[in-house]
Amino acid sequence: MYRLSSLLLFFAFLFAFNGQAQNAEKGITFFKGSFKDALVEAQKQNKPLFVDFYAVWCGPCKRMAKEVFTQDSVGAYFNANFISLQLDAEKGDNVALAKQYNVEAFPTLAFIAADGKAISVNTGAMNAAQLMEAGRIAAGESLRFEDLYEQYKKQPNDLSIQQALLMKAPAFLGAQEGMDAEKWAVRLRKLYAAYIKAKKGPALINKQDYLIINSVGGNDKNEIREMIDFINDNLPAWQAAIGNAAAYYVVENNDAQIEALAKAGDAHYKELVEKVGTTYQKSYAVVSTESISPAERTAIYADALYQLYKNKDTKTYIQAMSSLLQRLGKEATPADYGKAAQDLYYAAGDQLTADQHRQAIAWVEHALAGEQVVMNRVNYLVMLGDSYRQLKDFGKAREQYNLANIESLRMAEMEMVQAMVQQTIARKLAELELLEK
Repeated sequence: MYRLSSLLLFFAFLFAFNGQAQNAEKGITFFKGSFKDALVEAQKQNKPLFVDFYAVWCGPCKRMAKEVFTQDSVGAYFNANFISLQLDAEKGDNVALAKQYNVEAFPTLAFIAADGKAISVNTGAMNAAQLMEAGRIAAGESLRFEDLYEQYKKQPNDLSIQQALLMKAPAFLGAQEGMDAEKWAVRLRKLYAAYIKAKKGPALINKQDYLIINSVGGNDKNEIREMIDFINDNLPAWQAAIGNAAAYYVVENNDAQIEALAKAGDAHYKELVEKVGTTYQKSYAVVSTESISPAERTAIYADALYQLYKNKDTKTYIQAMSSLLQRLGKEATPADYGKAAQDLYYAAGDQLTADQHRQAIAWVEHALAGEQVVMNRVNYLVMLGDSYRQLKDFGKAREQYNLANIESLRMAEMEMVQAMVQQTIARKLAELELLEK
């Protein structure tokens, strides 16, 4: 009960954006003038161009302009190494220019030599780290992923090359599509397994490899179990290297496997629960509370899940979770209440009685009262709407759905996802109208 997985993954918000230039005192200083003028300046300063091809309606373009281009570290590097230019790719002469550099989506982030030849053309929004890496590659300070992979093929036992490849892997894989993505995923999974096997020991205990473990580790439950044990067995060294993130890795991944087994009706979950108070006791100390030990808390939750999913025993589940939340008292988080209700919805759904829906509503209202994360608030409001609909309180259901729609307007970053959320809510509202007739 330490994390809440939302029923809906969505977030979007409207940012004001001036597409021509960033005039802030920090971040990238964009060149004022045409593309030709920028090329002349690039030749004078012996620098390549960085060109942000955007469209005025493009949400990710606005987000990068507001959140990435304005960062001090990004500005310091790009101002020193590039002549930077922003171009509305749908305006005037820029249309032909965008076609010349194969701009097919927005944003497109291009690095262009002073003679006008493309160094690299990158489609899609990037965060600051990804943009910096793309800049270093264009400036010749860092190898492209494909070039690094060629080095690896020539020196397959060089662990430093393997580490560099795996550090770059998430960003590279994110840019691949279709068969290329599947091909590279298979290669990198094999590389990851071999790398971990070769370094497993003191050499693996460092920040870079921890990032690799978290970002490339995959979902193989046996590999994860081995890593849980390795980190737990070497917890003091890991904590010295990366702090309590190491202990949280043990807790979160062990909890995830307990939950998966309990939901599958596999009684072997009890073996992992037992380790919470024994083998993994020091790791679980990071989530200890005054009211109940991690071992007892985990056992109560896992047993309740097992009864709910295996035996469809909603009565026992509700009794156990109510008791647990009462014992936690003020130490119970919004996620604790939200997760209790969410599991009930997942396992029983339309089979819940009126009283059970009311209990779920009470839990969700507790969660909503303390929740600050907008996407979780929207999720809770939708859950409330669904319960009130099942109780045939259509007016209350409509109220919750409308509140969820209002909350969704506060979400930032992904207009397409926001549209999906609002379509879902609109569908639920339309279903209410049919039910009321």
